[in-house]
Amino acid sequence: NAKIIIKLINNVGKVINNDPDTSKFLKVAFVPNYCVTAAEMMIPASDISEHISTAGTEASGTSNMKFVMNGGLIVGTMDGANIEIREECGEETMFVFGCLEHEVARIAAKAKEGHYPIDGRLQQVFQA
Repeated sequence: NAKIIIKLINNVGKVINNDPDTSKFLKVAFVPNYCVTAAEMMIPASDISEHISTAGTEASGTSNMKFVMNGGLIVGTMDGANIEIREECGEETMFVFGCLEHEVARIAAKAKEGHYPIDGRLQQVFQA
Protein backbone atom coordinates (compact mmCIF):
# COMPACT_ATOMS: atom_id res chain seq x y z
CA ASN A 1 0.00 0.00 0.00
CA ALA A 2 2.75 2.48 0.84
CA LYS A 3 4.31 2.14 -2.62
CA ILE A 4 0.92 2.81 -4.23
CA ILE A 5 0.42 5.93 -2.08
CA ILE A 6 3.90 7.22 -2.99
CA LYS A 7 3.16 6.59 -6.67
CA LEU A 8 -0.13 8.46 -6.31
CA ILE A 9 1.57 11.45 -4.66
CA ASN A 10 4.17 11.59 -7.42
CA ASN A 11 1.54 11.30 -10.17
CA VAL A 12 -0.62 14.03 -8.63
CA GLY A 13 2.54 16.12 -8.34
CA LYS A 14 3.31 15.68 -12.04
CA VAL A 15 -0.14 16.92 -12.99
CA ILE A 16 -0.23 19.89 -10.60
CA ASN A 17 3.40 20.90 -11.06
CA ASN A 18 3.02 20.93 -14.86
CA ASP A 19 -0.36 22.64 -15.02
CA PRO A 20 0.12 26.22 -16.26
CA ASP A 21 -2.84 27.46 -14.19
CA THR A 22 -1.81 25.95 -10.85
CA SER A 23 1.94 25.42 -10.96
CA LYS A 24 2.76 29.06 -10.19
CA PHE A 25 0.69 28.86 -6.97
CA LEU A 26 1.02 25.26 -5.77
CA LYS A 27 3.71 22.59 -5.81
CA VAL A 28 3.42 18.98 -4.73
CA ALA A 29 6.49 17.13 -3.53
CA PHE A 30 7.11 13.81 -1.85
CA VAL A 31 10.02 13.90 0.59
CA PRO A 32 11.62 10.48 0.95
CA ASN A 33 13.18 9.66 4.31
CA TYR A 34 11.47 12.59 6.01
CA CYS A 35 13.27 13.34 9.28
CA VAL A 36 13.87 16.09 11.83
CA THR A 37 16.75 17.54 9.80
CA ALA A 38 14.55 17.87 6.73
CA ALA A 39 11.70 19.27 8.83
CA GLU A 40 13.98 21.97 10.26
CA MET A 41 14.45 23.31 6.74
CA MET A 42 10.92 22.84 5.39
CA ILE A 43 8.60 23.79 8.24
CA PRO A 44 9.67 27.46 8.61
CA ALA A 45 9.29 27.92 4.83
CA SER A 46 5.75 26.51 4.68
CA ASP A 47 2.59 28.55 4.39
CA ILE A 48 0.12 25.66 4.47
CA SER A 49 0.40 22.18 5.92
CA GLU A 50 -1.97 19.33 5.12
CA HIS A 51 -2.77 16.91 7.96
CA ILE A 52 -5.45 14.46 6.97
CA SER A 53 -6.60 11.36 8.79
CA THR A 54 -9.90 9.66 9.40
CA ALA A 55 -11.41 11.19 12.51
CA GLY A 56 -10.69 9.00 15.51
CA THR A 57 -7.55 7.38 14.13
CA GLU A 58 -5.07 9.89 15.66
CA ALA A 59 -2.82 9.86 12.59
CA SER A 60 -1.67 13.45 13.00
CA GLY A 61 1.04 14.30 15.47
CA THR A 62 3.32 17.11 16.47
CA SER A 63 4.59 18.19 13.03
CA ASN A 64 1.43 20.18 12.51
CA MET A 65 2.08 21.97 15.81
CA LYS A 66 5.48 23.02 14.47
CA PHE A 67 3.88 24.36 11.28
CA VAL A 68 1.43 26.50 13.27
CA MET A 69 4.18 27.76 15.58
CA ASN A 70 5.99 28.99 12.46
CA GLY A 71 2.90 30.81 11.18
CA GLY A 72 1.59 28.11 8.85
CA LEU A 73 -2.07 27.29 8.34
CA ILE A 74 -3.36 23.74 8.58
CA VAL A 75 -5.67 22.08 6.11
CA GLY A 76 -6.94 18.99 7.87
CA THR A 77 -9.49 16.87 9.61
CA MET A 78 -10.61 17.17 13.22
CA ASP A 79 -8.33 14.46 14.54
CA GLY A 80 -5.36 14.11 16.84
CA ALA A 81 -3.26 17.19 17.42
CA ASN A 82 -5.45 19.19 15.02
CA ILE A 83 -8.17 19.25 17.68
CA GLU A 84 -5.77 20.60 20.30
CA ILE A 85 -4.31 23.17 17.91
CA ARG A 86 -7.74 24.50 17.01
CA GLU A 87 -8.71 24.74 20.69
CA GLU A 88 -5.47 26.46 21.74
CA CYS A 89 -4.68 28.60 18.68
CA GLY A 90 -8.12 29.41 17.36
CA GLU A 91 -10.27 28.55 14.36
CA GLU A 92 -8.33 30.91 12.09
CA THR A 93 -5.31 28.57 12.16
CA MET A 94 -7.15 25.77 10.34
CA PHE A 95 -9.28 24.95 7.36
CA VAL A 96 -11.24 21.95 8.60
CA PHE A 97 -12.95 19.43 6.36
CA GLY A 98 -14.24 15.89 6.56
CA CYS A 99 -16.50 14.20 9.04
CA LEU A 100 -16.23 14.14 12.80
CA GLU A 101 -15.37 11.02 14.79
CA HIS A 102 -18.99 10.25 15.75
CA GLU A 103 -19.99 10.30 12.04
CA VAL A 104 -17.38 7.83 10.74
CA ALA A 105 -19.23 4.55 11.43
CA ARG A 106 -22.47 5.76 9.82
CA ILE A 107 -20.69 7.05 6.72
CA ALA A 108 -18.63 3.86 6.38
CA ALA A 109 -21.77 1.71 6.66
CA LYS A 110 -23.59 3.77 4.01
CA ALA A 111 -20.60 3.59 1.68
CA LYS A 112 -20.37 -0.18 2.11
CA GLU A 113 -24.03 -0.45 1.08
CA GLY A 114 -23.38 1.76 -1.94
CA HIS A 115 -25.59 4.56 -0.60
CA TYR A 116 -23.06 7.30 -0.02
CA PRO A 117 -23.91 10.42 -2.00
CA ILE A 118 -21.01 12.50 -3.25
CA ASP A 119 -21.09 16.14 -2.24
CA GLY A 120 -22.29 18.22 -5.19
CA ARG A 121 -19.18 20.41 -5.12
CA LEU A 122 -16.92 17.36 -5.32
CA GLN A 123 -19.07 15.90 -8.09
CA GLN A 124 -18.46 19.08 -10.12
CA VAL A 125 -14.70 18.51 -9.74
CA PHE A 126 -15.03 14.95 -11.02
CA GLN A 127 -17.06 16.13 -14.01
CA ALA A 128 -14.71 19.00 -14.92
